[in-house]
Amino acid sequence: MSKPSGKTAKKDSKADVIIKPVELIVRPSKAADSNSSKVYLSLETLKENGIEAGSYIQLQGNTVLGIATPSAVDRDCIQISLGLQVLANLYPGDRIKLVKATKPTPCASLSIKCDKTDDEKDLEELIRSIGLLHLTQRIGEKKLVVNSFKCENSKAENNADIAKNDLKGPTLINKNTEISFSPVEEEISVSNEFGRIGGLGKELDLVRAQVELPLKYPEYFSRFNTDPEKGLLLYGPPGTGKTMLLKAVARETSDAHILRVNGPSIYSKYQGETESKLRSIFEEAERFAPSIIFIDEIDALAPRRDQDDSGETESRVVATLLTLMDGMKPNSRVVVIGATNRPNILDPALRRPGRLGHEIEIGIPDAAARLNILNIMLDNVPNHLTLADITEVSEKTHGYVGADLQALVKEAVVKVVRKSLELGRSPNEMFLERSDLESAIITVRPSAMREISLEMPKVHWSDIGGQESTIQRLKETVEWPLQHKKTFDKLGITPPSGVLLYGPPGCSKTLLAKALATETGLNFLAVKGPELFNKYVGESEKALREIFRKARQAAPSIIFFDEIDALSVARGEGEAGGDRVLTSLLNEMDGIESLNGVVVLAATNRPEIIDSALMRSGRLDRIIYVRPPGYEARRQILLIQLAKMATADDVDLDGLAELTDGFSGAELVSVCQEAGLLAMNEDADIEYISQKHFETALKGIRKTITPEMVKFYEEFAGLA
Repeated sequence: MSKPSGKTAKKDSKADVIIKPVELIVRPSKAADSNSSKVYLSLETLKENGIEAGSYIQLQGNTVLGIATPSAVDRDCIQISLGLQVLANLYPGDRIKLVKATKPTPCASLSIKCDKTDDEKDLEELIRSIGLLHLTQRIGEKKLVVNSFKCENSKAENNADIAKNDLKGPTLINKNTEISFSPVEEEISVSNEFGRIGGLGKELDLVRAQVELPLKYPEYFSRFNTDPEKGLLLYGPPGTGKTMLLKAVARETSDAHILRVNGPSIYSKYQGETESKLRSIFEEAERFAPSIIFIDEIDALAPRRDQDDSGETESRVVATLLTLMDGMKPNSRVVVIGATNRPNILDPALRRPGRLGHEIEIGIPDAAARLNILNIMLDNVPNHLTLADITEVSEKTHGYVGADLQALVKEAVVKVVRKSLELGRSPNEMFLERSDLESAIITVRPSAMREISLEMPKVHWSDIGGQESTIQRLKETVEWPLQHKKTFDKLGITPPSGVLLYGPPGCSKTLLAKALATETGLNFLAVKGPELFNKYVGESEKALREIFRKARQAAPSIIFFDEIDALSVARGEGEAGGDRVLTSLLNEMDGIESLNGVVVLAATNRPEIIDSALMRSGRLDRIIYVRPPGYEARRQILLIQLAKMATADDVDLDGLAELTDGFSGAELVSVCQEAGLLAMNEDADIEYISQKHFETALKGIRKTITPEMVKFYEEFAGLA
């Protein structure tokens, strides 16, 4: 953010020369001028910049202009109507440079959308009084919207559909302009900032209550001899809409002055300058009250002072911020909003009543919220999508925040454009299809998963042979709670929170986990037990907590612990570090913080050494024995493998299934691979793999599953 300008322009002490402001502070104009195209500046500011009254000023390049009008305004300010602020995406408190624009083209004819009941004569008078109009501009309480216009000496008509994406310049309305009206049956909706935010209904109400009331009605609090809360902390993952919430509140409050501060960027290498910037910000907020001071990434500005890496500079900045907040007058009409995705890093002195007294979590949206967000985003995008299409996309985008969904739509649009260019389509023939969104899902991953996202092989249930009962039990545990949530709630059933797959090595335990991730489409976090250990005390437990935090954030999700026996050896039988990790794992799975939408899937071939506390109800409460494949299962596995290979007619599938008695699934795959290599050794250009190659390959593969091993697993499963 720019350094706030002072109340008056600075003077050069030697020459006593007034230095004009480099940027002007945006301020709202009077409520009566909400539709006006005039922008108000001081006479001195106009003279200093060589701009005459009635000239045109750029507010957003050449696309949004205002008419320069002298007024009793501070020299470092520019007053802009609400209508122009919305068009130029400006807010009170923003900074703009004063740039003169060329005179717009006069308008020959103009089309206006209006409600059927409006008096067209009154509307025409209102429009002519404004004088300068922009395409798609909404005009006050009359709920008018500029639909299209044709400029003088121009054959081409600008239409609103094109302008939504490529806004054309404004046009002048004069006595020769022909104005026509196109009444619509339904009432034209007025642009509402709150209505443009999807999936945050509850959070919006909370923020409005904490921000709008102190800014608009401080006298109501005086009635009860109490002071309104001065601060609010918004916390949650990046991209969930914290900044958008603030902008919506500011726009609806209309005259609230916004001072946006980015925590890291305000720091200066010079001693005392950071504190000076903070004081200037609070001074400007009081000067232009009602004001909102929004500090993004506040944890970088005010970290905990008791941390090892916290220095003297951080302590001074935190102390200054606390002093400034405590020094705010009771009815100053200034609210401080902090935003962070790491609330526990923030100095605790800030998180108390009187400072950032209220805390609101802006969490990851659920399926219903994602549907709401997508509907709003796709409202202005030409598409051939049904509500069912958008609903299905919203259900597939687990863990996506608003920013991720926006990236998803943009990626889908890029795919449409590429496809249209290849097919030679014109822009008017381009529409977003469901397939474009589904293709974009593969490319755009949720923010919460990017640090730990894995490129999972696309394994489907059909790729796994002979595990029908295991697959069914996994579906019951993971898919049913998502697909039949209402039934679970109606029957009062709590879905299982964890599954342990155990059995001999090579019997598809990891493959089942991969297929579950592919088939459900849930966010998948894979953890290898031994890799979690760290030689530094506490780091392993910290890494484990971080995995569960990410999973909760990206819920519904699956955490897959491969070789979980390395993490969960019975307490007292391993090292102290292992006991601490196991205790952390038990607490995460069944502690105070519930595992809403998170399923823990674990695999092991040594179930006997796992601590019994991990295998009780509420933790790994589904214990599934993944048995070695029988004859039919072996035949299915071989059939799946042979379908991918070029085999001769003499290959005997049933005979191979008989010969491989006692082989695991992994060993059957190895037999097929080895047979292929043997065929190539015989002839590098060979076309088919024959029966003899398989029989030779069988002799070179050693079985790892012994009868004693099978007996042990069956006894553990209670089948012996």
